Amino acid sequence: MKKSWPITILFCLLIIGGGVAVILWPRTVPLQECSEIYQKYASMENVKASFIKDYKVNDSVFVDVTLLEAINSAGWDILKKDFELPNLPAELQQLVDNGADLVFTKSIPQTKTDTSNSPNDLLAISHLKHTLTVFHIEDETVKHAIMRHNYKGIINQ
Repeated sequence: MKKSWPITILFCLLIIGGGVAVILWPRTVPLQECSEIYQKYASMENVKASFIKDYKVNDSVFVDVTLLEAINSAGWDILKKDFELPNLPAELQQLVDNGADLVFTKSIPQTKTDTSNSPNDLLAISHLKHTLTVFHIEDETVKHAIMRHNYKGIINQ
């Protein structure tokens, strides 16, 4: 009877440890399943790139998302150039400088070489956080849901 207690405790610790490992284990997507945008910026030193598969926009809309975050001003300059972002007008820039997280949205082609009739991706731009969020659109009908999701996020700040 005395020998079974240490074995039982060890077994319970293994179960708990296994459960914690499953919860904390990183969930990664193979590189070939990530967006072209993610693949381009993943190894860039001035930009932190993340890819989220099946991001939940609302109860019925899930989209793949690439998040690009400029680590420094050089990274932000690269992103602004690559995505053809105009400089903000002085009054909007002043709001951003005072801490307002104005998020702008624009449509961008899915790839530079895309000549098909595929829908454009949506790009959400945060000048305060120096981040770009690319919502990869497979169906035009989800654009409204994404715009609404972004708008709610701004209001809830």
